[in-house]
Formats: sequence, structure tokens, C-alpha cells
Amino acid sequence: MRKKIAVIGAGLSGIAAIKQLTDGGHEVVCFEKAESFGGVFADKKIYEDLHLTISNYFMAYSDYVPSQQKLKFWSKKEYVNYLGEYLARFELGQYIHYDHEVRKVEKQAGKWQVTTKHGMAEQTDTFDMVAVCSGHFQKPKLPELAGLDMFEGEIEHSNDYRDKHKYAGKRVLCVGLGESSADITSEISEVASKCILSLRRYPAVAPRYMAFQEDPYFTIDTSWLTSRIVNKLPHRYHGGITKGIFNKYVNSRNDHVRIRGEWLKKSGPSHHQAVTKNERLFRPIADGKVVPNIGGIMRFEKNAVVFQDGTREEIDAVVFCTGYQLSFPFLDVSISNMRDLYKQMFIPEMGDSLSFIGFVRPQQGGIPVIAEMQCRYLSQLASGEKPLPPLSEMVDIIKYDTEHWQTEYKITPHVASLVNYCHYMDSMAKLVGCMPEIPSLFKDPLLRVKLLHNPQFAVQYRLDGPNKMTHTARSFLLGFPNISSWPRIIHFELALITQKLLSRLRLDGLRELSK
Repeated sequence: MRKKIAVIGAGLSGIAAIKQLTDGGHEVVCFEKAESFGGVFADKKIYEDLHLTISNYFMAYSDYVPSQQKLKFWSKKEYVNYLGEYLARFELGQYIHYDHEVRKVEKQAGKWQVTTKHGMAEQTDTFDMVAVCSGHFQKPKLPELAGLDMFEGEIEHSNDYRDKHKYAGKRVLCVGLGESSADITSEISEVASKCILSLRRYPAVAPRYMAFQEDPYFTIDTSWLTSRIVNKLPHRYHGGITKGIFNKYVNSRNDHVRIRGEWLKKSGPSHHQAVTKNERLFRPIADGKVVPNIGGIMRFEKNAVVFQDGTREEIDAVVFCTGYQLSFPFLDVSISNMRDLYKQMFIPEMGDSLSFIGFVRPQQGGIPVIAEMQCRYLSQLASGEKPLPPLSEMVDIIKYDTEHWQTEYKITPHVASLVNYCHYMDSMAKLVGCMPEIPSLFKDPLLRVKLLHNPQFAVQYRLDGPNKMTHTARSFLLGFPNISSWPRIIHFELALITQKLLSRLRLDGLRELSK
């Protein structure tokens, strides 16, 4: 069944939606308020030194993997170039209406009325379905802090940061540590007379490239930590792996590596929290150019800040790197937490005609491949190939998933869209019907090693199922080097066998007790 579908936004999620929905035979119209594609990465106002913290193999869509390119972390320009190549290769540009701001989306008589503004003119079009792909970065979030309204210095959110030069010679307070904050704070420290970093707690910060590994393929998102087998095993195995890494960090002769290790130990188990994948900040901390204060802010004064530990610092400017809040001004619905949605995509009471794409934050891996998987599912729903579960079942699944993710990531509950990449992708793949079959060691040992012990690349989900690319996917997977050594592979295989045996014994024991 062919549907007419509006896609809001031509960023990384919107592009995925256009591709997967047109593959499904649907009529797609994409509205983009900017003059170009790429979302936040194409914004000329975003600071120039932005580099992705997820490697190219996890930021690339599964049907266009840059297999001829070495593993690397793209700059924003390089990533936009990749998106442009993708649009050109699959002739997707024809579906995008640039400089069209969506002003209102409302449902009338079973159809969606989408009102857009182009120049001075407004127009309303009718659609069967709407896919919201506008992204997280719409409305900057500023914390409510005592005395902030009395502060006479400059206040800026990272959303408005362009370059470091305006802070030359000034005393600057940076608040918060996400991946952009690590870049911004580091840049400011190069020119400021003093740069203070305020954090409420020690965060978990991981390097782009894993320390103590010379192999350029070994990055934080292409390590065994993102393999399917490690994510199948209990957390005690994660702890054993990370403990060894931490010990290497804290005993390093390099001050910036040692400090990062100390912060990691103080932050708590990394598998229970959001992880900042940008270690750039630790060099200026080690050099004394950035002075951290852990504990939070008590209040601001006219030209100073007072921290919870009683320390008072005179400052000239504040840069808040405190993230964004959900904002859908064109919709008459209130969404404060994406976990209230089925698969963080659908409002249960509204069915599949309104979807939210790319509002999932994976602890490992990239948003583009998750958005792509969501859109493969959405295309099947639109075609009538798959139905959504009944309302009561969706509500139960939402409750279960919410409790699971809240427990899983209990250290950072404020990151309300956080999921385990491997688990979420597998759950979506089962809905789509593209879950790869893991062969036995006797049937296809090489492919088994690649699927279980190597990073869980999205191209795995092109081996089988709809729109499969078996030869291309298999060639890429078999061509990627083994991340784990053979002793580690054997260790994990034995651990998996042991876990299955213990689970079976527990199940048999419960059956005996129930007799």
C-alpha cells in the first residue's frame, strides 16, 4: 500500500527516512527549514573544529558503507560530504524542499495537515503519515541557578558558540561536559586568562582511540566493548575488561591519561551511564589551563561564582554546555521523555501515522544507523507488511523498556533517551526481520567470529531479510580485522557456553520446583 508521507528535517535521520521510505515505494516529501541538508553538521554557525566522536563505520548507513576508506573520525565537513554522496548515489535530493519551515502539523479526518512557510508564503498539504526527524538540537537547555540573573558578565550557550577569540584574556566558567563541551572548553582554555570547568559529578570519559593500542582499527566504538558477545554476557564481564583498562590508565606516565583513569574510577561503572567519547579536555587539565571544580554551583554573584564546596571565583563570562530539551513547536502534543513512546518512536494512542525518528541516544554506536533501522520498520508499517502491537501490549513494552533502561543507566538518569546500541538494534532487527543468523563454529567459523566478536556494525543487518545485500555485507564483515585476539575469542565463547548451561540448569530447577 503506497502512502504519502511527510518527513520533517533533512538531517541524518531525515535522509535515512527518505531512503527507506522510497525504497518501500512510498511518496515522500521532505521539508527542511535550512537551505541545505545535514542538519546541525551543515550549520555554518557551528564551531569549525567539530569532529565526530563516533567513527565513520558507525555513522554511515548500512547500504552505503565507506569500505574503501580507512576507519577514522570525520570532521563535520567530511560527514556532510558523505551525506551529499549518499543523496547523489540514490537520487534522494529530488524529495527535499529546502527553506521550508514546518509551522503546524495537525490531524483532521484521519489525515495529517502540514503547514509550511517558504519565504512569505504559507501552504498546507495533506499526508497519510508524518515522520518527525528534526533532531535533539532545537532548544538549548539552561539550568536554573541562584543569582544567575544578577550576573553582569557574558552568558552563552554552547549552541551559540562560534570560536574562542571572543574569550581572549577573560576569566571563563564552562558548565557541563558533553562531547561538544570537551572541544569548546579546550579551545577557550587556549586564549582565556583562566578557564574553570564546573561539573556536578565525575563523568565517564573515553578516548576516541583506545590507549595502549597501536592498531588504528582499535577505537572506542570498534573495540570488543561493542561486540555482540560482550553485550550478551553479564555485566561482571564488562567490569573485568574495564578494570584492566583503568589500571593501565591510572598507572600511566602521561598525566592526561592518568587523570582520565582517575576520573573513570570515580565516575562508577561505565556500563551504567552515558559516556563522553572525547578525551581532548585532559591535556589542558594536565597542563593547568583548565581548572575543574566537581560538585556543582551554589550561586552566582555580580562578577563571580560560588561553588558548592564554598570556593569563590571571579569570572567574566559563562558558557553553558548543558545540552538541549525536546521541542516540537509545530505539534500539539507534549513529549518530555522519549521513553514514553513505543521503541522511542510512536505515541501508542496515535498509532503509526506519527513517528519520531532518531531520538534514541546509543551508549555505543551512532544515531544514523539507529534512525535507518527505525525507518526500515516504519516503511514496513506504512506498507501494511507489519502491524504495530495492540495498544495494551505497547504500553506494557514501554513500561518494561523504561524500567530496563533506567536500571541499566542508573548513574545518568537525566539522559532519558539512552539505550544499549547492541540490544536496541537487535530488538528492531527482529521487528524488521533482518536479524542475522549467527552460524555455529562448525558451519561458518569465520562469519561467527565477525558477527559475535567484532563490532556490531549496521551492515550485519543486510545479510538477511528485506532489502538484503548479502554479498556486500559479507565481504565487508569478513574483510574487517579481528578486534579480539584468539585467546580472548576462546575465553568469551567458553563464557557464553557456561552462561547458557547455567541458565538451563536454573530453568530445569524451577520446573522441578513447580511440579
